[in-house]
Amino acid sequence: MNDPNLAATLEQTIRAHRPLEINAPWADEIVFPYYDGLSIRNLAHTVVQWLVDRHDHTDAQIGPAPLDGQIWERWRGQVRRVVLFITDGLGWQLLQALREQDAELAQIVADLVGEGLLVPITSIAPSTTAAALPSIWTGASPAATGMVGTQFFLREFGVLANLLHYWPVSGKHRPEVLEDWGLNFENFLPRLTLGQVLASWGVESYLLQQKGLLGTGLSRLMHRGIAHQRLYFGYTDLWVALRELLHETRRKRCFISAYWNAVDSLSHLHGRDAEHTTTEIRRQLADLRDVLGAEGVRDGHTLFILVADHGHTAIREYVVAEEHPLLMDALRMAPAGDARLAHLYLRHGTRDDVVAYLCENLGEKLACFLPEEALAAGLFGPEPPYAETPARLGDLTVLAREGVALTVRAPNGKFASRSRHAGMSAREMFVPLLMRTL
Repeated sequence: MNDPNLAATLEQTIRAHRPLEINAPWADEIVFPYYDGLSIRNLAHTVVQWLVDRHDHTDAQIGPAPLDGQIWERWRGQVRRVVLFITDGLGWQLLQALREQDAELAQIVADLVGEGLLVPITSIAPSTTAAALPSIWTGASPAATGMVGTQFFLREFGVLANLLHYWPVSGKHRPEVLEDWGLNFENFLPRLTLGQVLASWGVESYLLQQKGLLGTGLSRLMHRGIAHQRLYFGYTDLWVALRELLHETRRKRCFISAYWNAVDSLSHLHGRDAEHTTTEIRRQLADLRDVLGAEGVRDGHTLFILVADHGHTAIREYVVAEEHPLLMDALRMAPAGDARLAHLYLRHGTRDDVVAYLCENLGEKLACFLPEEALAAGLFGPEPPYAETPARLGDLTVLAREGVALTVRAPNGKFASRSRHAGMSAREMFVPLLMRTL
């Protein structure tokens, strides 16, 4: 039975976790990733614990770093099929607020949870899709994957690159142009994926993927080892395809993953609280409930998991680097990372001046810290960092306060995101984790 006390306890535990001292007057607003059992990083480890039929998983290549036992131990030994549904951009705080405001949505969520549980866990740092989805699929943190943002400097190619599209940030390029320059999608992500590890233990994996994402760089990184890929084209056939796949794999020992990005896209375009976004959330959860309740999909040994990769926060103000000559003069290239958590690459000898300037002039909006100290403290994950990670993090990390984004120049109002993520506010960092048996 769902236990709201457990959810409250886990949220308190996460908020009390403060591994890095950040010098900012608003530092108490920061929520840190809880990599040790209460984060999206721990999902892959837990799936291996359920599906790999061994008592000792130390040689299973992902793990052992599963979710906190209070969350998953109740199902140990009962699970033969795991179904993971990733809803991009749905934050815990937004979902909780909608449940309080909307009785219909509250009932939909209650039906979905059933005798399972619904609790908050954290995203990772940075809380952005290009870093978070690889963490879900490898069980490794950004420090270990090297995926430290949507954009970062690839010194092997001498270019600032976008790691959603795998093209240089500047100029017009076709997707995955970096592959022409020598990037190898088979080893660019220096960790085995969940699909590869499960396959090594004889467990088949199924991926339900939107056609437009098939063959993209991020998919090719994360979905290595997947034996079966099924496509859908839009919102309506997603649910038909999911129902058919659940019926087909009933009573089979396997892993199934599905992904839908509309909450994230609508949040960027219209805002996290906009009617467009909240209608999508309500409809998505209702259709998911109906699929899970359809005849012929349950077998009594399936564990269904719903999780988000990050949440969203509304943007009310931009800090424009062009309006700060000292900062612009110190930059060797445009800030990387994301607008809510940026990596600065600075000219030699300028870092101390930039830190002093940011603290004195922008301390109410931005906090900065040394990436090497953040790595040592575990902000980007507890594992030893991948060899390229320090170079990708640059010389200074800048974290924006909730509602603030850092850009080089003022954004075009027509295309500016109404809400963003990648930062460390509660709205971005807390994500829902729903688990129940079918």
